[in-house]
Amino acid sequence: MQAPQNQHLQKNGGRGGRLDRLQFVILPLLGAALLLTNRWFTEVDDECAIIDRAAQPIVHTISLYLTGAGEHEHPPLYDLILHGWLRLTGGEQHLLRLPAVLFYLAGAWVLANAAKRQAGRAAQGYTLLLVALWPYGFHFGRLATWYSFCFLLVSLLTWNYFRYLESPHLRNWFWLILSSLLLLYSNYFGWALLGCLALDFIILNRNMPRKAWAQVAGTGLLLLAAYVPIARAFVGEIHESIEPNSRIATLFFTGLYNFYSVFVSESVAPWFWFLGVPVAAAIMICLVMTFVSVSHQAKRFLLYFTGLLSVMTLLGIANTKRMLFISPWLILPVGIALTAATGKPARRVLSGALLFVAAIGWYGIVSRAWYAAPHWIEPWETISQESANLTRNGGIVIGDNPSFFFYLTYALPPVATENGQNFDGLLPDSTRRRNVYNGPQWLTAGRPVAAQMFLVKGPHYQIPAAPMDEAEHWLNGRCVLENTERMVHDPGAEWKQRFAPDTGQVPWRIEIVRYACSQ
Repeated sequence: MQAPQNQHLQKNGGRGGRLDRLQFVILPLLGAALLLTNRWFTEVDDECAIIDRAAQPIVHTISLYLTGAGEHEHPPLYDLILHGWLRLTGGEQHLLRLPAVLFYLAGAWVLANAAKRQAGRAAQGYTLLLVALWPYGFHFGRLATWYSFCFLLVSLLTWNYFRYLESPHLRNWFWLILSSLLLLYSNYFGWALLGCLALDFIILNRNMPRKAWAQVAGTGLLLLAAYVPIARAFVGEIHESIEPNSRIATLFFTGLYNFYSVFVSESVAPWFWFLGVPVAAAIMICLVMTFVSVSHQAKRFLLYFTGLLSVMTLLGIANTKRMLFISPWLILPVGIALTAATGKPARRVLSGALLFVAAIGWYGIVSRAWYAAPHWIEPWETISQESANLTRNGGIVIGDNPSFFFYLTYALPPVATENGQNFDGLLPDSTRRRNVYNGPQWLTAGRPVAAQMFLVKGPHYQIPAAPMDEAEHWLNGRCVLENTERMVHDPGAEWKQRFAPDTGQVPWRIEIVRYACSQ
């Protein structure tokens, strides 16, 4: 069966050729920009957790999944790749994000070629431009997590699906199956995307003979059989991680916020109305123009993206970091729409709306004043340097934030790491340093005291808050409070507390309490 081609393909050939050549400029420039600006963006909690666990032996990681325990909220393929990278580089801090950047660039290239299969060379060039100017991707495409890897795999799956539609031969079927398995071993929600492709195939082949239906069923059974090794971990993850929210308002605003963020990123929060409202209007224009301009199949991919986001929201697993995973099915129809929009006025309206959204997102990145999620700009590296100096002089540091411990790990390197030995993981659990504790460790150690004490409090995620509160109460009663410093005010904390109270958001992201104690 032949995949539908855009009727303007021939007309846009010259423009497509010029845009096609841009890939040799755009992708290297985008990669350089991502690498050179890495220090602008703080290592976030997910990165810290995944890097820390990826340092563990491969046998340990695999055994967790084979026994059904699992380790993260995703299958282990990316973690195994990251483990090899940590071993190869010794956990060098400035190289941690390099594989993610390469995966993101490869995903952009593959997605652009998928667009080319659907709508010609112009769609390929427009898709590359969309990725290059995308504020959301500029944030999340760099993170040392599974996000950019799954962005690549979804793009690869889409490309192989289009190849199979054009030529349903055994070789193309094999590559489709392989990319499906890679996705399933990288993200549990991959089954939902495969379900969308199965639905799309059925729509395109409504009158399939029984033999073709048997082939589709056989393909599904083959994927299920190949998934058996991690099936128990998948079932366990369903029971543990899926937490549907019964509050309709929370579900509604979570879905809207994630949809908003995938366009403009977290650099401009929607509650800054003078920017958020015009951006929301421009996003609606983009969606409407895309839907009315593209082919039926491209429309379906836009609907698949919307449906997947809705299901994730209802299941309680939707957040901004997971949008990169399904975003190829948003970028693809938008890139095709820029090619297919009939007449210059339509294309100008769509292009203008997209450029406006991108410009506001980039304005937020440069100004660093309107972030919805301030974890990107928290000064943990500076705080960790000060804390490291304190411990070298005999002081004690107690903390509760993964990003803080990430930077403190590198600020206090062990001799083995300095000699190029294996990277053992991050503070405070996988590796230890003298006079560095989290709350539970400090209490277990018998509440050791030094002349100078630092209590470093931040968003603590999976580290319990009660031990830190107990430590603060104990120190307040036995030491002299020298200073309390608050950093990174979150103007959106009130909105987050109202619509997502379970996230525990506070007006000040960081609090540092300094004590002088008698030993």
